[in-house]
Amino acid sequence: MSALQILPAGSEYKTTIWNMFQFYCYDTSTYDGYDVEANGFYKMCAEYFGQYWQLPRWSAHIIKVDGALAGFALLEPSDALDDALELADLFIMQRFRRRGLAQQVVEYFLGQRSERWTITTFDDAPDACAFWQHMFSLPQFQVSERLPDPDGRAATVHVLPVNC
Repeated sequence: MSALQILPAGSEYKTTIWNMFQFYCYDTSTYDGYDVEANGFYKMCAEYFGQYWQLPRWSAHIIKVDGALAGFALLEPSDALDDALELADLFIMQRFRRRGLAQQVVEYFLGQRSERWTITTFDDAPDACAFWQHMFSLPQFQVSERLPDPDGRAATVHVLPVNC
């Protein structure tokens, strides 16, 4: 069995996550419609990205498997609920997929919730929707309510209640 590590990403990982974020954008571009800029990178506002290292309740995490970089998780305050956190972005690199790593990461962050959390699923992302449908079928990840996306996108915000 592979050794999974989920590590808080200090500022020394900012460029690493930015670079991996490009792969994430590539994967999600089929439904979010983002195009690459003239420099070949997907655009994300640098100020927005920097918040993961500057603001309270915002955090970035590196995911490693057997010491190799395997992905990242980005957490931030929910846009849909004032008193909730959101697992905003979870990315597992292609070669590490289908090993149950994403489920382990979700269990790590959401297994013992002392506050509400939200997960946003996009209607045009069938793989992500199937993953979250499976997760929401587990007793510890039962959804208490579903809300429309506050930004008006074709997405659903799933609210997970406090469980500890």
